[in-house]
Amino acid sequence: MSIDYEIRTGEDAKGHYIMVRSGNKAKHFAIHRNFTRRDKEGNSYTEKITKNLIPLIENSISKKGITEGFIIYEDDLNNNVKLTDIKHKLQKKEINFTSTGEKLDFHWPIFWKLKETNYSSIIRATLTLHQVCSSRCPFCSTINRNKKDSITLEEAKDFVKKLYIDQANFNKKNFTKYNDAYKKISGSDIRLKGLILSGGGQPNLWPHFSEFVEWLSTLDIDLGLITNGFPKNVDDKIYDKFKWIRLSITPEDASPFYPNQRFDLQRIPDNVLNSKSTFGLSYVYGPWTNDELLSRLINTAESWKVNYLRLLTDCNLGRAEQLKSHKNLAEKLHQLNVISETGKNKGSTFHQLKYHGTREEALDIWDEGKCFLQTYNVFWDTTGHEVAGKSYCYPCDSVTVLNEDGSETDSERSFNSKKWGTVTNDQVNKLYEEEWKKYFDPRENCAACLFMKNNKKVKELIATNYNQVEINKNFPQNVDIDHINFP
Repeated sequence: MSIDYEIRTGEDAKGHYIMVRSGNKAKHFAIHRNFTRRDKEGNSYTEKITKNLIPLIENSISKKGITEGFIIYEDDLNNNVKLTDIKHKLQKKEINFTSTGEKLDFHWPIFWKLKETNYSSIIRATLTLHQVCSSRCPFCSTINRNKKDSITLEEAKDFVKKLYIDQANFNKKNFTKYNDAYKKISGSDIRLKGLILSGGGQPNLWPHFSEFVEWLSTLDIDLGLITNGFPKNVDDKIYDKFKWIRLSITPEDASPFYPNQRFDLQRIPDNVLNSKSTFGLSYVYGPWTNDELLSRLINTAESWKVNYLRLLTDCNLGRAEQLKSHKNLAEKLHQLNVISETGKNKGSTFHQLKYHGTREEALDIWDEGKCFLQTYNVFWDTTGHEVAGKSYCYPCDSVTVLNEDGSETDSERSFNSKKWGTVTNDQVNKLYEEEWKKYFDPRENCAACLFMKNNKKVKELIATNYNQVEINKNFPQNVDIDHINFP
């Protein structure tokens, strides 16, 4: 609605206030120091305006006007959603198809090695091949990117060779004890085991995509693909090379792949739908989601017979708002009979409870100021490649969406190498050839980390006593989890 008033905020000796000033020539104004809180029973209470409530009240004024805008409902004030308030139970689908930390147990010799030598082992990697994407998602985590940043086929191959061939040789030569233990449980030397092609840009729009995948398929690496669609100019047979494919379902007005703006009308290659490999869908729940779309997503997942439909919330939100969104999503799924009262998924659809950490967790976990993810994982983004001819690696793909509650800084939605970078792509070997070190302090830069569970797990694994009795006791002998090479 149009309001012919100017809204200002301030603080004086009496406290915080909101000033409503007339837009006419007289410029009359009123000072509001209180608002009305209305509970679920309709009872009203007068309370003081505080600094943290000002954005909420301003938003209410913009929606309801300068009178009713100062009436705030109790549900809107409750930002303290606890994890126990959310209908959710961690189950096999979420463990199989996301990174929750459980898969790290299947790679225990690399953490034994880390504990005794302080040398890392990069067994998992993700590449962004370029920055071209045809979708226009409102929650895009890399919206502040340069579309001209791209890498060559040779650079991509060199990166993989360093992690696959050179790393294996390095461990065979220098860390025989740990390498032999890893080979006994995994069938290979300590080296790159799982590789994901992802965005930034849409991977299968990269000019060298098919040639690169063909080359990768000659190596003993599990391949994963995250894409927004299937371009017709790419031979469908290339998708047979992947261990798994995750199709991101965007808001329907954001994708060129959706005929008549319907995601369920898009082209899915027959060999993808009928593959023995894993094919799943992923959808970010938010204000762009209505009940009809959510129901259609769930029904489409069943009709396409996908292995899973993953639903999660916008990671650009701060923790408080993110948990509220998770709670809303869980309630919707319960109403649709997709999950039980306790949060158990009943079919192919599951709710991934992914949320930001806290500063308290950050200070507790990273007592030495070193990220634990960088000891086994690397994410290479192409940001800056056009100018520098090389670009930086990062411990994970989620630094772009770090939004800490209480901070004045929103998520950056771009990769900032000065803040989170480790090594450049041409020096990725340093991650395993040099001792584990601090490239930045995650206590300062990553307090809202989305992978706190993974960090905690690595810390526990480093603290483990690796005698045979403890190994037999703590680590699984039989693999009952899919995609263990994507921890």
